[in-house]
Amino acid sequence: MGTLITLKEWAALHGRSYGSIRNTWVGDPDFPKPKKPRSRTGLGAGTPALEYDRDELDDFAERWEAAKRPASLPMPDGPEEYRTLGAIARLLGVDGKTVTQYRKTLNEQVDHADRGARTVYHTRGVVEVLNKRHGMGMARPRNARPPE
Repeated sequence: MGTLITLKEWAALHGRSYGSIRNTWVGDPDFPKPKKPRSRTGLGAGTPALEYDRDELDDFAERWEAAKRPASLPMPDGPEEYRTLGAIARLLGVDGKTVTQYRKTLNEQVDHADRGARTVYHTRGVVEVLNKRHGMGMARPRNARPPE
């Protein structure tokens, strides 16, 4: 058994919201069971916090995130070409919003150029950023660095 830790402590270590973990994960049938209530110190009142095995929480988080992570997109032909986001989406065979919802991140991380009314992006850069994205229900932890 690993170190015993409360969900609030574990959430803080991983830059996640305790409420999100409690609401999203705790009800999952595979979520680790608490090991014991934390001993009280002093005159504390109320329900003592439950302690979990930290290793079990880490393993669950890794499995959950792997299951939610979107499939990698294949690198299309002509990856060095500059294209609009819509053209890149069509090339990848995905809905346009799959790409355009990341416009802010793409503007920050991918080489692009304004060409009149259109902005074109380095295709390889767009695909690489998309392949690093988090999946459904997986907001990037508050203290995590954005994809490089």
